[in-house]
Amino acid sequence: MGIISWIYYLIIGLILFILISFLQKKYSLTKLEQFIITIILLIVISGISNKLLINYNSDIFLSLAFLMLIDIIYQGYFLGRDFFDKEEANLKYYILLILVGFLINQEFINRVNEVFLTGEDFRIIIWFLVIIYIYQFVKTKDIFSYKVQEKHFLSEEGILIQYTKLKYRYPTTYENAKLKKVLYSIMLYENHRRGKILRYFDNLKYRITGNPRKLGIMQVESKKFITDRESIDIVYKKLDKLYNKKNSKKSLSDLIKSYDKVAAEDIMYIYNIIEKI
Repeated sequence: MGIISWIYYLIIGLILFILISFLQKKYSLTKLEQFIITIILLIVISGISNKLLINYNSDIFLSLAFLMLIDIIYQGYFLGRDFFDKEEANLKYYILLILVGFLINQEFINRVNEVFLTGEDFRIIIWFLVIIYIYQFVKTKDIFSYKVQEKHFLSEEGILIQYTKLKYRYPTTYENAKLKKVLYSIMLYENHRRGKILRYFDNLKYRITGNPRKLGIMQVESKKFITDRESIDIVYKKLDKLYNKKNSKKSLSDLIKSYDKVAAEDIMYIYNIIEKI
């Protein structure tokens, strides 16, 4: 290793000292931050040297030894401080810094043809970011969990058309107008979720097996066969009982949650639309 190499490492040490001193003064770096930034700067400088075809990277960690020497001179002659003060632990800091710099020099800088990221490296990083984005998207949107699409499983126009059809097909004479609209909201939701054809097969399966299952347009769990009309009557009685429970009338939102917590948001959405009529 010739004199030019030593001069080069001295210059790098001086550059590191100036940069670290500037950052320390501007941002009040901790010892750990100062340590990490010094190593990063050493790697960056070695990458620049490689690009400029300056072939002195094999022992560039020696710049850290010059950095320590410059710091000793600066603290001793310009600041009047004792660099070797045990409480400051400067010597331990630089010994560790030089040791880590040596390991990075040998295991990273000297073992690669290009210190900076290559096209292959960028491709790996880009794919890593793509995978992270897809994971975050799936996690945020919760696309693998089953749920009737919130507020969009039927358009507002579609809900009004279905409401009109159901009122015509299943007219009621119940007294409470609000409960009637809640009833039709549930009816519309259940009819959309499990249509007439699927309910036909439910009825057929019940007649064959006799096992309790959800029957009727309102999808009521029943041990005996019930018609659509009977399922409507059963649900209205349940709603009326929940609404007047303990002589304290619930809000419609609480009522719907008490009836079906899972579908409450969708049913309330339907109710808010037909309430406009």
